[in-house]
Amino acid sequence: MSRKTQIIKAAMKLFAQKGYQATSMQEIAENSGLAKGSLYNYFKSKEEIAISIFKYYYDLLFEKISKIAEDDALSAKEKLLKQLEVQIHEFYNHKDFIHMQMTEQAVKVNDDVHKLVFCIRAETLSRYSNAIIDIYGESVKNFALDFATMLNGMLKEYLFYIAIDKKEINLDKLAPFLIKRLDAMVQSLTDKETPLLTDEVMKDYIDIGKTSKENVRKQIIRHIDEMIAKLEDERDKNYSDVIDSLNTLKQEFSRNEQEVRKFIVEALLLYLQNLQHIDLTRFVKGLKAKMDVYFTN
Repeated sequence: MSRKTQIIKAAMKLFAQKGYQATSMQEIAENSGLAKGSLYNYFKSKEEIAISIFKYYYDLLFEKISKIAEDDALSAKEKLLKQLEVQIHEFYNHKDFIHMQMTEQAVKVNDDVHKLVFCIRAETLSRYSNAIIDIYGESVKNFALDFATMLNGMLKEYLFYIAIDKKEINLDKLAPFLIKRLDAMVQSLTDKETPLLTDEVMKDYIDIGKTSKENVRKQIIRHIDEMIAKLEDERDKNYSDVIDSLNTLKQEFSRNEQEVRKFIVEALLLYLQNLQHIDLTRFVKGLKAKMDVYFTN
């Protein structure tokens, strides 16, 4: 675990227990095993830590969800079911983050965090909407945003019961239960009904989806930066050549979209993969999933 990740996890636990405002940088440093001055070498402020918490957690979650979406052996409904299962278990395994998010402590930090949370919500809504159209067909397209909202709302309430109220709910039964409720809602549609959430009403959410490729590019660059930071933390080992390659990779994705040279990216990833370093192998695997989205959009 890199030092930055260690700090993020310590801060996430403190924010959940004490609240964002009541937590000091001194406490975050102490719980990370650092002197306060050393903490500022990694994060300039508490606000920056809060933003990094959201980025860390959702990058982790979306990476797992993306892998399921790429599995052609699964039907559209099976993909959504498995994605919900992953989401439920990841939330359960990161109760500190859920407590922090659901009590809206981090959302009130500043505008940057608020915008990030909005983008995450918009991407989640878009993913659910697209999945619903894939499962039930074009006939439900006009209602996809409504159904996605209802699905997300049901899931959030159950997660609230689990994470905040400590209710003992069978996690393995939750995703199938929600899919059945979704089936029932779709089947209840009549020709006389009209959607509540139209494209016009949800324009701000839909517009976020149009910038999804740029978001993926930023995720790729963050992914590279995290790997560089991890290698730099291992000061007793010489990774200068690897770090140079990662910086070259970062430079490629810092170009304009049309100028990113895919053959250079693939060559660099092949070099990194052939090093057979366990962290680099995971890094390459995660980056390839993001690249598939970037180069096909």
